[in-house]
Amino acid sequence: MKTINYKLSLVTILLLTISLTPGCKDDTQPPIITLQGGEVLIANEGNFGWGQGTLSIYNDATKEVQNDIYSSTNSESVGNVFQSIASFNGLYFFVINNSGKVIYTDTNFVKQGEITGLTSPRNIYRIGEDKAYVTDLYADAVAIVDMKSLSVIGSIPCNGHSEEGVILRDKFWFTAPETSNIYAIDIATNTMADSITVGWMPESIVLDKNDVLWILNRGDESKSKPPGLASVIETDDVRVVTKNELTGAPTNLVYDNVLNKLFFINEDIMSQGTNTELSRPSVWQTAGNKVFYSIKVNTAKGELYASDIRDFVSKSVVYRYASDGTPLDEFSAGIIAGDFFFP
Repeated sequence: MKTINYKLSLVTILLLTISLTPGCKDDTQPPIITLQGGEVLIANEGNFGWGQGTLSIYNDATKEVQNDIYSSTNSESVGNVFQSIASFNGLYFFVINNSGKVIYTDTNFVKQGEITGLTSPRNIYRIGEDKAYVTDLYADAVAIVDMKSLSVIGSIPCNGHSEEGVILRDKFWFTAPETSNIYAIDIATNTMADSITVGWMPESIVLDKNDVLWILNRGDESKSKPPGLASVIETDDVRVVTKNELTGAPTNLVYDNVLNKLFFINEDIMSQGTNTELSRPSVWQTAGNKVFYSIKVNTAKGELYASDIRDFVSKSVVYRYASDGTPLDEFSAGIIAGDFFFP
């Protein structure tokens, strides 16, 4: 009995010590969010199907990073998967792919509402004063959103998955990764208006400062369809499509309108000029032991951000580079940092 009483006494003392230890309750308190203006927003996807996405913010002047901002502010998860970020009319729009919704908040990240009636949204694009389009993974349509009521008011049928888009004059061009084409929607009539064959599995699309469309195609080795980078130039009624084959599994095409250069990930971070006849990709940053997943250019500052998602379950590392490739900073974000938004 002495032995038992002695052990119980030790347990009692230990429990009392833990309960009275200063600072223990602080672990359950939400962190204090500090905003100085101009923070970079980072959408951390979370693990598909079971993880929850998170929002990180980063101040490039102080190099301070704050994680789990949305959940700390609103006492709820942002959902799964946190796909992309946009901003219109003084609101942030958080596209939550697997949860089938777009959350919108004020600039302090306080939730104002949700856009529902979506299947598996990917990206939201403001098309006019009162209208936005939302691309979708499974809906076989691009959704039309009324920006006054912030609700889905219709859809435009398309050929399967729609991913990224750009506006060129009176058309919204978007990639359709289950095809070899990019498609155009007539913005005035909300109807399909055109298509261009660019290569199998077009994933990313950007518009350069000379109104040239650039499209990165993933290809499919099992179908003997190589990846490639295509460009489309339209002048009057003349259309010129240039296709250059690539190797590997390229993804995430972005554009720096100051340097007039393209960047994409193909294990390493690659760069290329926009001369359609002479430019070819070259290694800009070697991956080494990094797993580059997402990149984006902050054109206002001439900097490129890249996420290393490591093993897909650990916190991502974000690298910030100057335009010449010089490392400026690195910091931890959430799990699978997948999109960057620059104010």
